[in-house]
Amino acid sequence: MTNLPNPNRRRRLTADELIAVGVALAGIGTIFFWGIGQQYQPMFQGGIASPDNDNANRQNGLFDGGTATNGQQKRAISSIPRDRQNSAPTTTLVPPIVSTTEVPVERNTTSVAPIAPPAIVAVPTTTKPAFTDVPTQLWAATYITELRRRGILDDFGTDKFDPSKEITRGEYAKVIDRAFADKPATDIAVDFTDIPTNYPRKEAVAKSVQRGFMTGYSPTKFAPTQSIPRYQMQISLVKGLELPPALITEKVLSKYGDARQLPQYARDKMAAAVESGLVINDDKTANLLKPLQNATRADAAALIYQALVKEGKIKPQQ
Repeated sequence: MTNLPNPNRRRRLTADELIAVGVALAGIGTIFFWGIGQQYQPMFQGGIASPDNDNANRQNGLFDGGTATNGQQKRAISSIPRDRQNSAPTTTLVPPIVSTTEVPVERNTTSVAPIAPPAIVAVPTTTKPAFTDVPTQLWAATYITELRRRGILDDFGTDKFDPSKEITRGEYAKVIDRAFADKPATDIAVDFTDIPTNYPRKEAVAKSVQRGFMTGYSPTKFAPTQSIPRYQMQISLVKGLELPPALITEKVLSKYGDARQLPQYARDKMAAAVESGLVINDDKTANLLKPLQNATRADAAALIYQALVKEGKIKPQQ
């Protein structure tokens, strides 16, 4: 009777089968360990960069100072599931590393030529003290003090002005010369026989005539030591500054009770002086011109000051 093989008995593997099984297991193990190694290998040197700096890191090929290349970045991004690539991260698995290295800022070293400041016209001033005989309560004190500071009244001494003293034609010509030195002068010949060669104000008299402010009593006579009436001083400024005439002369002069004292030739120019603010307010009588009264040094200072205001060279007094 033939013996049949026992079905429960295990068959021994041949040598070839054992080799095949070993090769298969080795391949599976290699794949397994390679997969584990890829799963836990850090993708980015230095950790995950902050999302805020991601664009800059991509441009530089670095993540917070790491050495990852663009190729490594692409592999890292492709390993993230698609449903997370386009969505904002809700949690950070690894705390971002903040770089403490300061980034140098490129400075513009191009030299720029400095812009020149606008030209400023200097106002002539002096450091001389105010006149000792001009009290602050004097009606013309502010005019006198300011003109003294600007060097316009330097011709009257070092410490005293004598504000109530009548001003002479020669003295007034000197004040005009200092106050309006920028006015153009003509080249007309000036030869007054009553002005000595050594007269200290000789040149100022000539300039006052050449600039149109003053005239002589005749071609040869100027009378430099003679007092000057108030109206003559006012119309001299109207002529020298070439002020426009008044619209209605008589209407302008009608408010002054003593306007009838004015010579006929001076009425139009006096009305222009009034409209231009060239008036003398030396007392509370506002309705009197006192045209024939000889002008004092204080009167001259007030009128010159008002003329400079008209020219825009000085601020008006309050």
